[in-house]
Amino acid sequence: MEGILVPIALFLCTAAVLIVYFVTRHNERRAFIDKGITPAELRDLVAVRGGTKPLSNLKWGLLGIFIGLGLIIGGWLYEAYNMEEYIYFACMLVSGGLGLVIFYFVASKKLEKAS
Repeated sequence: MEGILVPIALFLCTAAVLIVYFVTRHNERRAFIDKGITPAELRDLVAVRGGTKPLSNLKWGLLGIFIGLGLIIGGWLYEAYNMEEYIYFACMLVSGGLGLVIFYFVASKKLEKAS
């Protein structure tokens, strides 16, 4: 009896989330139409809101690379200098932040060049 409750609960929770999502989306679209926004304008608005920014892939790529480098450096420090295990987390945060700072400078130069 207990083994069947988990799949039932999972199904019910998934169904509830989907129902809330679609009802909310429907109400939002109905509100747009009530305010006089045409379906074509609504499609353009959704495309702009859901579209990816050109530099987004660069940001996530740099963040992933630098977090990976932080893990490698943290592992090396842990093994070579017998440091505590938190060095993994610290190196990940520091190198991830460094990657975001580098992204900021690259993105600002690209946007400055485009202007």
